Amino acid sequence: MSTKKHFNGCVCPYCKPITFKPGPNEHPGCAETKRYIAEWEPGSLTVSRRLLWGRFGLLGIMGDYILRYLTSGNIAEIGVGESSLFLTELARRHKRRVYHCDISPGEIVNCQSVEGFFDPGNVVFTGTSDDFFKEVKFTPLALGFIDGDHNYDFVKRDFDNMLPLMLDEGLIFIHDMYPPTEEYLSEHRCGDGYRLRQQLERRGDVDVFTFPFGAMGVGLTMVRKIPKDLPYYRKSGRLRGDM
Repeated sequence: MSTKKHFNGCVCPYCKPITFKPGPNEHPGCAETKRYIAEWEPGSLTVSRRLLWGRFGLLGIMGDYILRYLTSGNIAEIGVGESSLFLTELARRHKRRVYHCDISPGEIVNCQSVEGFFDPGNVVFTGTSDDFFKEVKFTPLALGFIDGDHNYDFVKRDFDNMLPLMLDEGLIFIHDMYPPTEEYLSEHRCGDGYRLRQQLERRGDVDVFTFPFGAMGVGLTMVRKIPKDLPYYRKSGRLRGDM
């Protein structure tokens, strides 16, 4: 196995010399990524046989959880790549639509070159996430994923734009919210987006939990709205745990 390290310090099990021949128009890296990840475990859950809980496997498993309980609501993601494979598979299994967004035309084109990265019924938007939220007509969302620009201002804006689109019981997942060391605070790694997690943990209108493991070792934060119809749950004392 190759020990080539990506910018986030992970060692990808599929970052090895490509030993198969991609299709004539396929981007080799995207083709190899799909080939490695999208071999799904038999059964009803969206589990990559090779990744299991690793990398974005957690997103697939937790996405399956919420989409099984919410029978309506679509999916949106900021930043395409590995996550798109899981979200596309979730949408296929649960008969939903994914709204994909990435600022990089090359990233979009590379993924589109490989069948199965995006489904034909999905919306693929090339441009800034600000324009994405302004120009796309969304239906309510059950599942959201944010992994775009890691600068705090951008992450916060993405979250603020996505939250009103969510069903009351929907879940938003935000990547890079748990930098393991100060080295990861570089703008080329996790940046300072983790500050949003710290702020959300102090808010009284959302529930927040961060998974420190998996997700390439940089944390995956799960957020949902506090139920509106449970006033006793919304009391600040209960939220702080100082009962």
